[in-house]
Amino acid sequence: MFQTSKVLPYSPAFLKDIVADVDQYPAFLPMLKTVAIYPKTPTFFEADLTIGVGAFDKTYRSEVFIFDDAVEAKAKADGTFKFLESRWQFTPFENNHCLVGFTLDFKLQSALLQLTVGKLLDGAAHTMMTAFEQRAAKLWQAKNRGGGFD
Repeated sequence: MFQTSKVLPYSPAFLKDIVADVDQYPAFLPMLKTVAIYPKTPTFFEADLTIGVGAFDKTYRSEVFIFDDAVEAKAKADGTFKFLESRWQFTPFENNHCLVGFTLDFKLQSALLQLTVGKLLDGAAHTMMTAFEQRAAKLWQAKNRGGGFD
């Protein structure tokens, strides 16, 4: 399991909107190749995500739950993952900042895949917080220049 947290200079709502905007992930997450979103409500949707790390390429269906202070995603059970879950937690911090907590936990069906691909996915998890932080900075700068989200 990978866990990290960081205080960022943005509001929790701004950061939650970025994390919940799953269809934009391929624009800034290098391991994510494609996303297909299914009917979306303000609190739930499903998405097919295709990830590619090294020689590993996999499409899986994820259920995404949007709460007032968090976004959770859980992959549906398939032949590759026993489970794949992520949680982004957004806690207000002083001066309109936000304490962002990120957890990613997964287990692959095959012990061999867990040993090989699991290490690659764990490494990819380490880049996610940085990628979201960079995305937030870019969108914040565009928003404050009068531009919209990309």
